[in-house]
Amino acid sequence: MCSRRVRPIEETEAAWVPEYFGEEYLRLYQFPPSRTDPEVAFLAETLSARLPPRGRVLDLGCGQGRHAIPLARRGFRVIGLDVQANLLDVAARRARDSGVDLPLVRGDMRRLPFADGTVDAVLCLFSAFGYFADEENARVLAEVARVLKVGGWFVLDVANRDALLRHAQPRSWKRLPDGALVISTWRWDVWTGRYTHEQVLVDGDEARRFAHSVRVYTCTELRALLRDAGLAVMDAAGGFRGEALALDAPRLVLIARTAA
Repeated sequence: MCSRRVRPIEETEAAWVPEYFGEEYLRLYQFPPSRTDPEVAFLAETLSARLPPRGRVLDLGCGQGRHAIPLARRGFRVIGLDVQANLLDVAARRARDSGVDLPLVRGDMRRLPFADGTVDAVLCLFSAFGYFADEENARVLAEVARVLKVGGWFVLDVANRDALLRHAQPRSWKRLPDGALVISTWRWDVWTGRYTHEQVLVDGDEARRFAHSVRVYTCTELRALLRDAGLAVMDAAGGFRGEALALDAPRLVLIARTAA
């Protein structure tokens, strides 16, 4: 068990959230087209096969609009929601530059500012799910089910816990394109089922530390949580390139539906 942990958001009054997702977040996480394009293609195919014409899609935890903007370019009616104003500002600018209409809302995924049954699909991607304690994570899923229309779809993408535990490196480093050094430390807490990821960003003589904690569920646990929220898992994948769900699959992508 780790000796020091970053507690779930509501236990710290969200103190670490603005820092971690602040101006340095987009430096720490840079996604080339080779990563994003297959994800968008998977999502577009999944949504096209299931949504009615002009169906509304909510990107929950949309961040800088990495998925929402290209989906909007493909003709989907996407709404982005995030708690971080700085990331929404980036998403708005990038949407304008791309010439797409992307409504953006600042809000808490535990208390979605949408009426019951008003969206056709919800996306929650790149491990945006799991920052809270178990009860609050369950509340997020209940909110997803609430705003979905009857027969609506939910695509949930999280880390595959089995592969994470088998292959995570306790300590690693990488060089960013701008020359800065990032030193990462990864710790797993068996008691809580959470990992803590600490990163030190070294810019010349200056070093800044960032950390976040995420609850990682097994596939079985997530299916039970979704079922309790009124969402039935209809399909699953181990990634966005057609990977089957297996122990070493990089991701856990669940496609669930509300009761018809």
